[in-house]
Amino acid sequence: MTYFALKKSNQLLHRPVLSLTIGLFLATNSIADPNPTDTTIQNLVVQAQTALANGQPQQAAELYEKAAGYGESATAEIGMVRAYLQAGEFKKTIAFANLVAAEHADVNDTTALLAYLDDREGQTAPALAKLSEALKKHPDDVALLGAYVEILIDRMAAPQAIQQLDAWIAKNPPHGDIYRLRARAALAVGNMLDVVAWRKKAAAAYEADGQPEPAKPLRDWLAHLPDTTATDNNTSLHTLATTSTNSRWPAPYFKAFPLQTNNIKSGNGFVIDQGRHVVTYASLVANPSKAIWVRNGLGEIRPAEVEKLLPDQGLALLRLPQPYPKAWSLPKLTLQTPKPLKFCFVFGYPLTDGLEASYPLLAPSVVVRSDVGVGGLMQISSALNEENSGSPVFDPSGQLIGITLGKQEPLKGIIDRDSLLGKGAFALRTEALRELLPKETQNRPKRGKGGKAKITYPSVEELYEQLQPAVVSIVVAN
Repeated sequence: MTYFALKKSNQLLHRPVLSLTIGLFLATNSIADPNPTDTTIQNLVVQAQTALANGQPQQAAELYEKAAGYGESATAEIGMVRAYLQAGEFKKTIAFANLVAAEHADVNDTTALLAYLDDREGQTAPALAKLSEALKKHPDDVALLGAYVEILIDRMAAPQAIQQLDAWIAKNPPHGDIYRLRARAALAVGNMLDVVAWRKKAAAAYEADGQPEPAKPLRDWLAHLPDTTATDNNTSLHTLATTSTNSRWPAPYFKAFPLQTNNIKSGNGFVIDQGRHVVTYASLVANPSKAIWVRNGLGEIRPAEVEKLLPDQGLALLRLPQPYPKAWSLPKLTLQTPKPLKFCFVFGYPLTDGLEASYPLLAPSVVVRSDVGVGGLMQISSALNEENSGSPVFDPSGQLIGITLGKQEPLKGIIDRDSLLGKGAFALRTEALRELLPKETQNRPKRGKGGKAKITYPSVEELYEQLQPAVVSIVVAN
């Protein structure tokens, strides 16, 4: 029996000994020898953390599970949740996260992680409400605040995140993780001088706390700042600012983009054709001579090349010389928008102007107009960013119905989008992809006398798990 099954069947028996491992560490007499069981758990957790950092989530999950098998350990069980998430096992992630949160209700990290996961699958309001209530009881807790502001930043509410962070900073000692989040919030609102200032403070806080490892990438980043950034809040600083990693919690241990320049632009896209091609928006890759890299929701990176560019339609097709596995691709596409269509969701990465590692977000939307009558566009109620481009849009069954196009994307015959279409989020309908995509990627709807095919509606967890490897963040060297 796996630890997951054993824990589920015996969870009521364990409730009297919540957070046993943490309690033992705190209560151990400094003169007494360490408990051998606790030492074993701690060693396994360290090995698991190393495996996770080295991009081996399955191995990490096994080590965390082994550690948790020695006794109650919130640290090991939270680690298991993170390992499942990074491995792309989202259904198991959510199921076990709820179990761990119920059993370790007194450990704030479990509340924070579960709320973060709830937000990833579109339950943002309940997630923030849960964290807000927890912060009332524990206003100084770093994990709770970290999850709260991470969600705010990712959901286009960075000013509110800055207010929360500044209030916490004003009454608490220096903390590296909080300062890094403050820098990330500054990046989200475009205040590049604050990005520099807070990253300096974060590095100093880590070093003062005896943590040189998280300080090192910050120091390396600061050492390569161009001279012009000392007094000028300019573009060169902005493009450099986007190359750093985000806060350690709850950031994934994704591989870094192998870029040789700090001058970049980035966006979203999705994998098709059994892992061999990626669809994105045209202006991102308008200069095909520059290096292009894509990274999917499991953290795997591939180089890409422009194969086809349709600037009038705002679309581009990239070829992956080293394809992704077939299972990490969207299936053959039926290039037809279902009718009637009321609901949909956008699936992509929260910040399209940076390299920060993040799990993709699901953003529930309402279809305002399935056909606006110009440019092959549909209007939806929400996107991941006001300038968002390249994120796939799906109907509730998981069928691709569009690709988001931000206001900055030029389209043939559309000069003033706001006056012509009105304000809002827009996506290019899948019918417009017909000219872009290879014939073998297009699935022609079957016609017959058998009536309409039965449509299945997977759970949100199933959709997230299915799509996580197929949505990509794209970075282009300028």
